[in-house]
Amino acid sequence: MSKIIDGKAIADAILVDLKADVEKMKTRPCLAVIQVGNNTASEIYVRRKISACTRIGVDTISAHLDENTSEKSLMAIIDGFNQSDAFSGILLQLPLPKHIRVKHVLETISPHKDVDGFHPLNIGRLSVRSADPYLHPCTPFGIMKLIDMQYANVTDDLPLEGKRCVVIGQSHIVGRPVSIMLQNQGATVVMCDKNTRDLKQEVRHADLIVTATGVHGLIDEALIKAVDNPKVIIIDAGITKVDGKVVGDCDPAIYKHVGAYTPVPGGVGPMTIAYLMKNVVKSHKLLHG
Repeated sequence: MSKIIDGKAIADAILVDLKADVEKMKTRPCLAVIQVGNNTASEIYVRRKISACTRIGVDTISAHLDENTSEKSLMAIIDGFNQSDAFSGILLQLPLPKHIRVKHVLETISPHKDVDGFHPLNIGRLSVRSADPYLHPCTPFGIMKLIDMQYANVTDDLPLEGKRCVVIGQSHIVGRPVSIMLQNQGATVVMCDKNTRDLKQEVRHADLIVTATGVHGLIDEALIKAVDNPKVIIIDAGITKVDGKVVGDCDPAIYKHVGAYTPVPGGVGPMTIAYLMKNVVKSHKLLHG
């Protein structure tokens, strides 16, 4: 019988630990949250993140800017948060309006306050396994925790070493950094995307599949039946809406053919927020000792 990987339960336990950690601090962390425009999905995500902050004792300040805010004005606001010791972290909610260069603006956030873990310095340190402290990208960080817990009873020091891991989706937010993390643990990683010609062939001998394309049904029963491993673990980080419901990349018909899987919702999503909170607490410690 397939095992459901309950990301919400794991995330809840992480938040409990973080709350205890924050309670021991001499000063409370404070997160600056910036949103530009009135994207409905963004507003929902921001509320959830602020709620998580409240839950663990982190203060927040929100800057909700007009849709027509200029790139220069946005960068000036970010610089203000960068310079102020009052803020432990900066969260810039995506997406941004089309007239703002996302990559350019994200790079203006101090890497020490980059709680999303998107800054090139943080990604670079991840890539070279730097000994210097840095902030991990939240969703991949949470995904690796879910994977680690599936191998928790394995006696090997590196349970992923030699495992064939197929990552579907090559975004800088999920696919690319999670592939680096998997390689750092000794896994053999195959990178694919929604346009890979023969996806069945690529996943045929997979031990682990991480998918994050936002294409519902891309991982269907025919594809999973081609996998020569009934113990395969599937981490579904894809999010889209179908008939008003939030769904992932996987067709639910696949679940009975795998060893373990993350549901959508309730799998990767709560872990992303939990690891965002971990980054807020970590950035506060790095900045304030």
